[in-house]
Amino acid sequence: MDRIKIKDLLLRTIIGVNDWERREKQDVIINIEIFCDLKKSSNSDNISDTLDYKDIKKKIVRAVEDSSFYLVEALAGKIADLCINYPSVKKVCVEVDKPGALRFARSVSVTIEREWSDVFIGVGSNIDPESNIKKALKYISEKEGIKTEKISQFLLTPPIDKFGNEIEGQPYFINGVVKVKTYLTQEEFSEFLREVEISLGRNQKGGYEPRTIDLDILLWFDSFGNLKFSHKDVFERNFVSFSIYDIEPNLIVGNSHIFDILNRAKVKVNFSKTYLSLNE
Repeated sequence: MDRIKIKDLLLRTIIGVNDWERREKQDVIINIEIFCDLKKSSNSDNISDTLDYKDIKKKIVRAVEDSSFYLVEALAGKIADLCINYPSVKKVCVEVDKPGALRFARSVSVTIEREWSDVFIGVGSNIDPESNIKKALKYISEKEGIKTEKISQFLLTPPIDKFGNEIEGQPYFINGVVKVKTYLTQEEFSEFLREVEISLGRNQKGGYEPRTIDLDILLWFDSFGNLKFSHKDVFERNFVSFSIYDIEPNLIVGNSHIFDILNRAKVKVNFSKTYLSLNE
């Protein structure tokens, strides 16, 4: 992937835990590597087609010089968050170097990476499903570091076991898929989804009991478009692959087209589309 580097940006800020460090600004040296698509600008030679790295530098200067952190890690994270939220930036690597931070060492540096990933999340509920699904989607849309991209149609599906057999005595599920972009790590993202489930009263014991909300990472693609994770339900359950197909009909998962995955699903259940207003 193309990249822009800002090298050895020397700034002064309040950084450190000692009393004197809280009073006096110190030098920090910042190196930034920004991954983005520069094909258009390299062909057009037009400044409007490229990433405005001068503007990025100005914003970093203001942010750093106005900051007051105890940890170099926190300062590096702030810079990385600023850069990754710039349009067209796919990934950023920020190194903050603090000269003289350790005796007998020239400096101490911290490197922080942020990367946008495309994530497909399975969303389902069979306990007050319309209310709980709306609440879950609201949690997701309001989480820092997550941008909601697309939401599938929602489907009315029977409760089933791992073999596809319908579980008697349970209400039907409403299921769908939401596609998001995130710069959280997969571990951070999974933890966030579990927190949402708990906040909505999900029983975490497992099994096939009714659920207030069920949130699963189905597919995870990195900023280069490489598949990093896939859930077995994508390949085994037709209503899951159908919902992905609904929002990304040309998606390639590994070496397979999503339409082919849908047709090859091991578990095929009858489902119907259900009206779910997400604007209420």
